[in-house]
Amino acid sequence: MRIEYQGIVLRDMEENDVADWLRWRTVETAWGDWDAPWEPFAPIGEEAYRLRELDKLRKPRPDHRLRLEIDGPEGVHIGAVSAYRLDDDFNWSASSGGENDRRAKWALGIDICESARWSGGLGTRAFTAWVRYWLEAGYTDLYTQTWSGNARMVGLAEKLGFREYCRKAGLRQVRGGTYDGLTFLLDREAFAAHCRRLEAERLELYVPEVKDMWFAQRMYADPETMAYNAGWDIPSASYHPDTGCIDFPESQWGKKLAGSVGREPERFYAFLREKKTGEFLGEVNFHYTPSAGWHDMGVVVYAPCRRRGYGHEGLALLLRRAFLVCGVSRLHNSFEEDRDPGLAIHLRAGFQVVGTSETVRFGRPVQVLELELTKEGYLARRQREKVEFPRK
Repeated sequence: MRIEYQGIVLRDMEENDVADWLRWRTVETAWGDWDAPWEPFAPIGEEAYRLRELDKLRKPRPDHRLRLEIDGPEGVHIGAVSAYRLDDDFNWSASSGGENDRRAKWALGIDICESARWSGGLGTRAFTAWVRYWLEAGYTDLYTQTWSGNARMVGLAEKLGFREYCRKAGLRQVRGGTYDGLTFLLDREAFAAHCRRLEAERLELYVPEVKDMWFAQRMYADPETMAYNAGWDIPSASYHPDTGCIDFPESQWGKKLAGSVGREPERFYAFLREKKTGEFLGEVNFHYTPSAGWHDMGVVVYAPCRRRGYGHEGLALLLRRAFLVCGVSRLHNSFEEDRDPGLAIHLRAGFQVVGTSETVRFGRPVQVLELELTKEGYLARRQREKVEFPRK
């Protein structure tokens, strides 16, 4: 079986995948810190594991799949989607087959095991394709389960249209903390709205690799793009105050990514990329500022790509990532009073002016507006899209 959706592929497991799963269970195990971490991986013999998995591949597969592998861009194997049946108390239950299964409760899940592929939107597309597969097969009572410490999965569930349905307080003990067990029920109307939005969106957040950072270098060297950054008192030899440009040699690319990628919710960094063409259009970021108790953020669109609405769409994607996936409580940005385009898209997105400050630019005093958006304010604007479910 093979399902293609927005640049990702869901497919049956193949022999070559066994080596990946062995690696993910023994070496690159960061994903296991979030998928049922109360059940740590048991030690395995590599050869015995390989033979066991190969034996499974020889067996007939069910007509309706309970698991499929995920391939990301360029055919890279990055994880899997899966499903299991639930009993009336939302615990695992054995599958009985046939129409009884179709009328039962089912929990759908996803693991992106390649940590380098986290936060780039691949999980959203893969899980969306998986939910569509189950709905199109006639299964309607669909759930997903996680624990209250897994902010990424909670955010993904809510983004797709799952609504919290059952909470078991204090169910999980993880790394010295106590967390609730969460079960979410799929709101099919909200999921349909999510699919329409996803398929209509022109842009996506793409977490770059070192080889992609030529684009950041090009942006930082472009005076028109960096004009907003000119004239400030920044004590750095790589900063050019007359243009705002920043020297960014190739020797620094890896260091920047190491400090910015894979560190959510403290910080996040991604490119804006056009879905259809793969063209890079700009960058977005946020990082926690302990002295203020908020996350400072930024959206920069490459100058040749401006005046096409990308700033507004990029900001919307960043807000969704921050509040729904990372659980950020407050975002902050600041603008000079006359920086109209940037200020306008923030106010349109719900930011509020919470104060002013005075600083110096090009040797002259300037007034700066301090803008803030809270998670509560963001969710209130989205409330009309939600349908509340009774909780058990």
